[in-house]
Amino acid sequence: MTAPALDPATSAKVPADLAAVTAQSWTARAPGPVRPITGHDIALNECASVRGAATWQQQPYLSSGGNSAVLEIYTFGTEAAAGAAYEGVRSGMSSCQATSRALQSANHLKADAVARQTATATGAAAFERVWTGVQGISAQGAQTNHLYLAAHGTRVLVLHFDELAGGSPAAAPYDAQQDPNVLSLLTNLLASPAGTR
Repeated sequence: MTAPALDPATSAKVPADLAAVTAQSWTARAPGPVRPITGHDIALNECASVRGAATWQQQPYLSSGGNSAVLEIYTFGTEAAAGAAYEGVRSGMSSCQATSRALQSANHLKADAVARQTATATGAAAFERVWTGVQGISAQGAQTNHLYLAAHGTRVLVLHFDELAGGSPAAAPYDAQQDPNVLSLLTNLLASPAGTR
């Protein structure tokens, strides 16, 4: 199955199946439209937001384990703006444990959040957060959140998915040792000219 193409004017075409880089297969759903977002920040989670993008497009996936994933493609007016947005998200995720624990404490929950960077590459980083979520941006209850970030030129890609404790008991937990492969996928997508691959 070939993935539905994202808008070739602003984005990379993404593969229909992420099984090559993860233990689960991830099948593409219909991509969302390219939306102009100039002047708006997009919150990724409680820890990080994308700031200063000109356009935003989402490509949803569904895994064989029943988890949803979303690949978000942001375009910026300049490489400097894309780099600043990348650094803003990376910085927010680097301090996500403290941010998440403060949010838990404010909501009278045990401050059990553990967040860490799981992989890095040139212009790319992967993060994992294990915590009892506070309803809002995140779902409520025990969960593991995965976020992948990559930047090149005037584009920033963010891939994220959540493993909820109430998910399918038959599905094995995602193994973060696969994260370098996911970052490689994202950096290869960014290295391709828009609309190719």
